[in-house]
Order: sequence, then structure tokens, then C-alpha cells
Amino acid sequence: MPLQNNKMPSILGDTPAPFSQTQQPGVKTDFDAAYTQWQSSRTPETNTALLKNIQPIVDTAVSSYLGANPPATLKNRARLLALQAMEKYDPQKGNVKTHLLTHLQRLRRLGAQSQNIISIPEQVGLDFQKINRVENDIRADLSRDPTDEEVADRTGLSVKRIRKIRQFNQPISEGMTARQTDMSSANNADIASTRPGQHGAQDAWLDFVYEDLGAVDRIIMDSLLGRNGRRKSSTQDLARRLNISPGAVSQRAAKIQDMVDQRYKHGF
Repeated sequence: MPLQNNKMPSILGDTPAPFSQTQQPGVKTDFDAAYTQWQSSRTPETNTALLKNIQPIVDTAVSSYLGANPPATLKNRARLLALQAMEKYDPQKGNVKTHLLTHLQRLRRLGAQSQNIISIPEQVGLDFQKINRVENDIRADLSRDPTDEEVADRTGLSVKRIRKIRQFNQPISEGMTARQTDMSSANNADIASTRPGQHGAQDAWLDFVYEDLGAVDRIIMDSLLGRNGRRKSSTQDLARRLNISPGAVSQRAAKIQDMVDQRYKHGF
């Protein structure tokens, strides 16, 4: 019996693009040619041609994962990630739109990171929450702020780590400079300090004084100086947190200042 038509069946009839004439969703009509050329030769020209074809998919990913007005740097990063994703693209396993949208989900994490000046490691964030929880518990027990040593006892974290974690979670503007103040002023309870991060004999002496103080005085010293990862506090705020009067804070600060000034008498 003669064939009803002379058209031979294609063995590629069920094969996804770029090896068939089936148009893929989300790309331009000349994607097959651009992709084939890009596979043969990776050059700036073939990169540009391929990106031009998949740009509608990249735009969809950017708006979906980054919102309406993402920074230009992230748009450029999306194009680079798209090219990298095409390295792993297999036409036999699915269409290019699904492949790219899956791989470009990484943009969500990049977008979240771009909103933070410093990306805080996950464990640091967990430890910071733990420290805050324990500090609140100690405040409830003692009716005052806890010392680092008291927090260390309950958390199992070292004092050094507690201070580092506090520094991680301080705004950049906090503690960038410390004021040099004069304790002779009756209205000023701040303790004379040095620029934070400065090392040497001055810091060693401050540490020596700190170790000789009681719990409340340690909090006053660190809070008024902004030492050991603590934010600088006013006398009034510190009095409220310690459940004592501002005058008591000033008196204690004056005694601490006398101890700090002993450095010069000893020539340390």
C-alpha cells in the first residue's frame, strides 16, 4: 500500500530544543543558534548573544527574587550566574527557563546579604541570641545588668567570645571614637579613655584595673568607656540598668578613674 504522504517521521520529534525546532518558553526565537555557537566557542561575542536570548528569563528571576528595584551590581551578578548555570544546562533534562529559574534562586541569598553591611555568620547570630536571653534572665534575678563573667558562667561561652559577638552586632558607627574627658567636672561621670582598638601599655593597665573591680564597677567601667564590645552608655541610662542612682554611678566612676590614674604614679 502506498504511503499517504511522503514526509518521513523525525527521530528528533520528542527531543527538546536546541536539537529540535520546538520553541522553548521564555527565550527568543534564535536561542538554538546562539546556544550552539556558544557551546562551540566561548567568546565575549557568543556570551553576549546567548545572554541576549535568555535575558527575559534573567529579568523574571531578578524581579521574582530581588524585587522591583534591585541594585545594578546584583543585576550584573544575575547575568554572570545565568552564564554559569548554562554550563550545566542539559537540553535532554528540561527546558532552559526551568533550569535558569532554579539556579538563579541564589539571588535571594545575595539580595539578603546586600542589605547588611557585615554578613554575620549563623553561629554568631545564634550565640548573640543566647547571650541576650541569658542577660535578660540575670537582670531578672539580680535587678541589674550582668557582667561578662556572669554571662559566661551561664552560657558556657568564654568571656573573649562574648565580647567578640557583641562587636559583631554593634552598628559600624558605634565605638569608632572615644571621647577624652576630664573627671574634674562634677557633671561628668565618664572615665578618661583611649581610642578603641589601641593596644599597648594603656590597654594593659585598663585590663589590670578591670580585674580588680567588683561586678557593678566592671559594668560601669565597660559601659562608660565602650570597652569589651559594650556600647557606650550615659550615666542616667547606666543608673537605670543597674538599679542605682546616677549619683552612685558618678561616685563609682570617680573611684575607678582614680585607679586608672594610678598608672602615671607607677610609671606603667
